[in-house]
Amino acid sequence: MTPFSLYVFDFDGTLVDTKLDIAHSVNLALQEMGREPLPKEVTFGYVGRGVRHLMTQALNGDGGDSDLERAVSLFMKHYEQHLMDQTDFFPHCRDLMDHYADKQLAVVSNKPEKFVERILVELNSREAFQSIVGGDTFENKKPDPMGLRHVMQVAGLNPEDVLMVGDSEVDVATARAAGVKVCGVTYGHASREEMASYHPDWLIDDIREMKELFG
Repeated sequence: MTPFSLYVFDFDGTLVDTKLDIAHSVNLALQEMGREPLPKEVTFGYVGRGVRHLMTQALNGDGGDSDLERAVSLFMKHYEQHLMDQTDFFPHCRDLMDHYADKQLAVVSNKPEKFVERILVELNSREAFQSIVGGDTFENKKPDPMGLRHVMQVAGLNPEDVLMVGDSEVDVATARAAGVKVCGVTYGHASREEMASYHPDWLIDDIREMKELFG
C-alpha cells in the first residue's frame, strides 16, 4: 500500500461525467454557425485538451481563425446554459472524496476554471478541494506541469507525496513532467488498452480500487 498526502484529479472523464453536456453544446454551436452536428461519440474523443482544441477538432480544420474564435465563443455560451443538464460524478467518486477527507485534494483540468468551480458547487462538493486549476488559470495548461506544480506548492508537498489521477495521455504526461506518480482510470475517455499504452504507474477500472492501493 502506497499512501499519498495530496491526490490531484483530472476532472472530465475522471471525477465527473460531463461528456453528454459537452457534446450537446458543441452541436448547438455548430448549428448556430450553419454547420452539421457531430455524432456525440465523435465529440467525446475531442475532450480533454481544452476548449480551443475541442472546437478546432469540431470544425475539422474548415475555416479560419475568425471561425474558430466564433466557435469557441458560441460553445462557451451554450455550455454555460447546459452545464448541469446531464452532468454528475462518476459512480463512487463522491464516496472516495469522503474517504480521503483527511488528505488534501485538488483538481487540475484543462476545462475553463469557472466551469470546474460551478460544477463542483452545483454538486455540493467544492469544499472538498483545497485547490482548483483550470485550463485558463495559468498561461500553460496540461500537459505542461505548471498547474500541477502550483497545487503541490500550495499544499507544501514534494513530488513523492503526490498522486495524479486521470483518464488520458495528457494526465500521464503532466504527472511525468512534474515528477509525480500517476494512476490511470479506464472508465473515462480512453479505453483500457489506450491507457495501458501510456504506462501509468497504476491502472484501475473502478475508482474504489484507490482505497485498496493507497489506503
